[in-house]
Amino acid sequence: MAKKVIVMLALIFPAIANALNLGDYYFERGLYFEAVTEFKRQLYFNKSESKDDLLYKMALAYYNADQKYRAEEPLIEVITNPEISDTDRQSLILLARIHWDNFDYEAMREALNVLVIRSDTLLQDQIKYITAWTFIYQAQWDKGIEILKSVRFINTDNLISDIQGVLKVPKKSKKAASIMSNIIPGSGQLYAGDYQNALYSFFLVGSVTGSIIWNIIDQAYFIAATKYMFLFSRYSRGGLKNLARKTDVDNIDRVGYYLKEVSVKYPDPIDLLKQL
Repeated sequence: MAKKVIVMLALIFPAIANALNLGDYYFERGLYFEAVTEFKRQLYFNKSESKDDLLYKMALAYYNADQKYRAEEPLIEVITNPEISDTDRQSLILLARIHWDNFDYEAMREALNVLVIRSDTLLQDQIKYITAWTFIYQAQWDKGIEILKSVRFINTDNLISDIQGVLKVPKKSKKAASIMSNIIPGSGQLYAGDYQNALYSFFLVGSVTGSIIWNIIDQAYFIAATKYMFLFSRYSRGGLKNLARKTDVDNIDRVGYYLKEVSVKYPDPIDLLKQL
């Protein structure tokens, strides 16, 4: 038994020894949380390796473990601490990628603004291009186009024309949908493509409306008023809110599909960011 243990240790320890350190060993094998623990240990004991490098490796381990929110703190420390190194640049790039993944375009622009100061002219041009896309994905077309006009590493004339074309993407009108639904229950939902709620509105709201009209004809005004206040108003308002939401989502999807078709024709912002 003792011999087996010795043989196993003899096989394991050389592999570990050949690694740069135990944290790298764990990281290379996909044991990200173990790698983070080891990097923290090295930081605590002030090992000879650069503090910036250890913090960046820790953030990268969190990122690969899909714990992106935990990666932000060590990256910010790398960027803001007194130690100046090439790792500062890598940390800014990774931080920008995290913000992109989280759709936090404003925070991403803050990271890019710092990165552009630390880059040469060609890379600054590429960073401007990436920044333009953050505005485009926030539907701030004018700001994105204005930045694209100053980009030089590619010809952006066609891209600007395509972005301007987003204003011509056909959209559904919330106002028209609401008016239609008020006149004929369910018609606004049909117009918006919400077929399930169209049936719901037609039968439920329509039947309540018909019942109120019948009560009025029968001079049962109190019953009609009660139905209007407690049934019709409730179901009608709820239906109109859902209709407005559905119309907004549909319009956003239309613009999104258009931008997706446009984006595949031009350099991918994240691919450029990774190459910086």
